[in-house]
Amino acid sequence: MVAVLACFYMACKMDPLYDDIKTQQAAIDDAKIARFIDSLGIPAKKTDRGLYYQIIAPGTPLGRPWEKTDTIGIHYVGRFLTGDVFDSTAVADRPTKFLMADAIEGWELGIPLIQPGGQIRLIVPSGLAYQNRQIGAVDIIPPNSILDFDIKLISITPPAPPETDNNTTKTEKK
Repeated sequence: MVAVLACFYMACKMDPLYDDIKTQQAAIDDAKIARFIDSLGIPAKKTDRGLYYQIIAPGTPLGRPWEKTDTIGIHYVGRFLTGDVFDSTAVADRPTKFLMADAIEGWELGIPLIQPGGQIRLIVPSGLAYQNRQIGAVDIIPPNSILDFDIKLISITPPAPPETDNNTTKTEKK
């Protein structure tokens, strides 16, 4: 779990070298994902950005739009298309919490499709995950990996309002 969470910040950066091969890799990933979901009969939908998802349970409406500054609490299992698990919070007694803005792009696009209490399966092409970067010193997530997540959204918390200090005084211009 620590390896994936620690890498959320890195996922938001686009490697300039990856831009050059992004279209080619997207086509490779899409073909692999299409074969994968077809072989397992997964009724996944595809976004215009190439993210595949299956809403298992929609959850209870939040009553406001999602914000990238929201902190979410989730339980998840992350697998490769081989079925090998690379990370899981499934046995944790508390949800993993982080800012939506710190998530990989595939999560930023997919998790808002559900509400608190909802469950979703995201099949994330490498371009919306860690691209061509290796994650972890011992190759935990190899470059150009397609990731398969089962996610349960436990909570969404808006950012705390800024604190105001009533004891400060304004400085006058001279």
